[in-house]
Amino acid sequence: MDSVDKKIVLALFKNGRISQRKIAKEVGLSATSLNYRFNKLLEEKIIKSFSLYVNPNFYGKYVGRASFKNMKDIETDFINVKVKCLEETNVYEFEGSSIKDLQDKLSYMTKTLGEPRMVYIPDQKPQKPSGVDIEIIRTLIKNPRMDIGEISKEINIPSKAILRRLNVLINKNYIKIIPIIDLSKGDIIVFAIYSYAISKLEFLRRCEFLRFVDHDRGIIVCATSDIKEAESYVKESRQIDPLSQVMIAVDYEIKNENAEKELNRIEREALTRSN
Repeated sequence: MDSVDKKIVLALFKNGRISQRKIAKEVGLSATSLNYRFNKLLEEKIIKSFSLYVNPNFYGKYVGRASFKNMKDIETDFINVKVKCLEETNVYEFEGSSIKDLQDKLSYMTKTLGEPRMVYIPDQKPQKPSGVDIEIIRTLIKNPRMDIGEISKEINIPSKAILRRLNVLINKNYIKIIPIIDLSKGDIIVFAIYSYAISKLEFLRRCEFLRFVDHDRGIIVCATSDIKEAESYVKESRQIDPLSQVMIAVDYEIKNENAEKELNRIEREALTRSN
């Protein structure tokens, strides 16, 4: 990984659907050179894959996030995201049918993992997705980088309508295409900051690729090219909010099974009502 390779990977964190043409322009390469480097990153499994993150709020569920000391791990069907962190910590995103259900599931996790180090259950309003959005997301789960034209052919909806809905879904933080990077090979630093002073941390926009915020608290996830750059962001954040918590990822996993199951269920119920 040289500096150009890192720029390619960081561009993908910012926008997992960015075209190779746009990346080439951003990093100052010809299309041929960019294609060679991109394929090499895939062949060497620095870029292992791409995954569609789907916020459970999109399909009518509530979502919580919590971190625990990683002396133990847990596998359950209500966990969608798992991040292993440098600080002997695992971070989990979990879903439930209500806030009470989330709290019950947190209690279940606590019995296995011990007391949580961080808990974030935001104010939230789960949605009822439209049929068009369901079709778009189910298609992207299969192939997160599928281009607009291919999606249009797949689900028989005009490209302009897909592009418009896709932008809405991304801007509302319902979906995000995320590259799954081997962080040990890629020498990229991924870190998250949990703070009660989010509005004062706007400088993190420079490295941010994902955020979960309500009112003035939340989690911001960033990617940087080296530990020194990450350290400067963390230091500045803690000067503003000394109580902020920082988690540096060493590995991460995103699951789509619950999203697929719930979207299929919603579609079946809609068909039943229409009949």
